[in-house]
Amino acid sequence: MQNGSVKLYQLCFLLVFYILGVGGLIFFKTAPYDHSLSALIGIWEGFYEINPNLVDSNFVIYKSGGYDGQFFYLLAKDLFVSSDWDLIVDSYHFRFHRLGLSLLAGSISNLVGFSYYPMVTLAILFSTFLISVFCLYSLLPESQKWYVIFYLFSPFSLNANLLLVADSLFVSFGIIAFYFFNNKKDFLAIFFFFMMVITRELGVLFLIPIIFKALEEKKWGQMFAYSIPGFAFLCLVIFGLIHPPNHLGTNPLGFKDMTDFPLFGFFKSFQENGSFQFKPKEFPKILFFISLISITVVSVQSLKNNFSKNINVLVPIFGSLVVILIAEQGYWRSFDNLSRMFTLILPFSLLLEDTFKNLFLRFFLGISFSLFVFLMIRILWITPTKEFFFSL
Repeated sequence: MQNGSVKLYQLCFLLVFYILGVGGLIFFKTAPYDHSLSALIGIWEGFYEINPNLVDSNFVIYKSGGYDGQFFYLLAKDLFVSSDWDLIVDSYHFRFHRLGLSLLAGSISNLVGFSYYPMVTLAILFSTFLISVFCLYSLLPESQKWYVIFYLFSPFSLNANLLLVADSLFVSFGIIAFYFFNNKKDFLAIFFFFMMVITRELGVLFLIPIIFKALEEKKWGQMFAYSIPGFAFLCLVIFGLIHPPNHLGTNPLGFKDMTDFPLFGFFKSFQENGSFQFKPKEFPKILFFISLISITVVSVQSLKNNFSKNINVLVPIFGSLVVILIAEQGYWRSFDNLSRMFTLILPFSLLLEDTFKNLFLRFFLGISFSLFVFLMIRILWITPTKEFFFSL
C-alpha cells in the first residue's frame, strides 16, 4: 500500500483471505446441521408443510425461526420445476417482483439439480460480489482505492450472502452497472441495471438521474435505452397483478403494513409490555441508528457541496435512507433485517465526490467495521443452534 492506494495484487491477496474466511464461517455455521448447506436457506417447518412438493429431500427444516432465503428458493423451484403456480409464501405481492436471484439460481439449479441449489446460490452471490469489488476498486480515485476494503469486509453484504437472500446481489449488480455506465458501455450498463431492478425495485432510483440528464441534454436514444429496465419492472408488476398464483400468501402484506412514521419503528422497538426496555442485545441497534444519522449528514453535505457530480449516487442512497427511516418496528428488532437495509449505502457512499475527509463518513465506516466484528462474534458464539429435522 502506497500513498493510500491498494495495489491490485494486494487486493487479490485480500480476496483470497476473504474467501478462506467465508469458507470457514460457512463450515462453522452449518456444523450443527450435519454441514448441510441447505441450513443457510432458512426453511421453516410451516412453509415446508404447506409447500410439500417444492422442498428437496434431505434439506434442513427448522421447527422455528426460518428466514427469507426460503422464499427465493420456493419461488425458483416453482418457476423451473413445478410451474403450477401453487407456491405459498407469506406475501406474494411483496415477493414476486424480486425475481433476479430466483431466476439466476433457479435456471442453473434446474440444469444441475435443485439439490445443489444452496451451493449454486452461494456461488452466484459471492462470485458476483467479488466482481463488484473489482469494479468498485476501479471506480475509486487512485489515492483512495484502499477504501474498497470497507466494502470487501461489509457486514451487510456478508450477512445477506450467508442468509442466501438477494440484497448483496442487488448491490453487486448496481456497482457493476455503474462501472459500465462510467466507462460508456451503455449496453452492459443497461443489462446490469435491468438485473438490478428485477432483483429489487429500489434499483429504479439509479435510473432516474440518468434518464433526467439524458432528457435535459436531448439525448433521446440514451433516455429511451436507460428507461428499458424501468419499463421491464413495470411490466413484471402488471403481469403479477394479472396472473397471481393460486394463493396470495399466508399473511398478505401491503406497503402500509411494512412502514411507520419516521423513526417510530426505532423507538417502538424498545417497547415491551407497555414499558421501555433496554437489553445488551439492543446495542447493535444503537450502532445502526448512529450509522443512519452519520450517513444522512454525509449525504446532505454532499448534496450541498457537489450536487451535479454526486446526484447519480445520492438518489439511491437517499432512497435507502427513507426506507430505513420509515421501517416498522419489526425491522428494527431484527439484526438481520436491519443489516440488509444498509447494504447499498456503504459502497455507494464511497463513490461520493470529496467526502473521504468527512468525519461523519469515517465514523460510519468505523461503525460498519465494528458491526463486521460483531457479526463474526454473533455467528461463532451467540447464534444458538435451532431445533431441526431433514425433509423427506
